[in-house]
Amino acid sequence: MRTGRILVLLGGAALLGCAAEKPAGPQQKTFDVTLSKAASATPCAAAGANAAGAATVTLAADDSTVSVTVTYSGLSGDPTAAHIHAGAPGANGPPVLPFSAPLNSPFSKVFTPADYIAASGAPADFAAFVAGLRAGTGGGYINIHTAACKAGEIRGDIK
Repeated sequence: MRTGRILVLLGGAALLGCAAEKPAGPQQKTFDVTLSKAASATPCAAAGANAAGAATVTLAADDSTVSVTVTYSGLSGDPTAAHIHAGAPGANGPPVLPFSAPLNSPFSKVFTPADYIAASGAPADFAAFVAGLRAGTGGGYINIHTAACKAGEIRGDIK
């Protein structure tokens, strides 16, 4: 009888321990992005022969920021602009998160809702854009522009 009570008490304690565990909340999410000439929706014939790059995109656990670090090499010239665009892989879309100069490799920026440009054809706001990125639907891409490739020399889809 005593053994039975001890087992019941131990079993109850184990159940209480499980019930006290908190479910995991939102987690930081990181994307490793490869930038290439071939990923451009309209590849630029004037792109540097070895133009390539990489980026790390990190969504904060609470989706309040998007942190990005970009490296590149082999471009046809210095970058004239760099942005995160809204758009599916293989399709062009509007820039929604612009990087600031200087754009020397590597460059980084932490984007907040105040940085978001609600362009036509893009999600209505920063929260909706970040939710799309988090869902992994390929709703954004990084594009580096040069004087020779005004539409973009290298691109990497965030997915």
